[in-house]
Amino acid sequence: MNIRKKTKFSFLKNPPILGVIKDIQNYRTWIKTIQAEACDSNSKFNKFGLDFNFFYVLYMSVSLPQEDANLPENIRRLRLIEILAPLHQYLDSDLGFAGSIIPEFNQFYDEERNPTLTYGIIYRFAFDTLSLKWVITRSIFTGLAIWALVKWPILSWLFETIKRLF
Repeated sequence: MNIRKKTKFSFLKNPPILGVIKDIQNYRTWIKTIQAEACDSNSKFNKFGLDFNFFYVLYMSVSLPQEDANLPENIRRLRLIEILAPLHQYLDSDLGFAGSIIPEFNQFYDEERNPTLTYGIIYRFAFDTLSLKWVITRSIFTGLAIWALVKWPILSWLFETIKRLF
């Protein structure tokens, strides 16, 4: 494995905005792929019973067989992963989203708060660079820069100074 040391000015070689642009392009590809797969009645997407919401988060429910009811919880989760292996193969290899999605497994409970053999499976798109923190820090920095330019007319002073030199 070749690991590069971060240099003092490594952000100049690979600016974060390029990572955000790549994240947005990948998310648009994710949306287009989901739309195309959902429209194709013969696709594995529909055969697996996947559905998606407004934000293109994939979801489905899976029930384990009744004979798995007496197994310990960690073994039941392992059985669940075995059942979902073809779906993961489809999402990772066939659609090419390996490393771009985050699966979540949530167990359903009955009216008496007892765990059932049914699980809700959610697949979310994972952004590498784009985050709420990234948006907030850039917004604050941009706001402060605009405020400083309005408060102190630095640019007009600079332009006037350069104009007087020539």
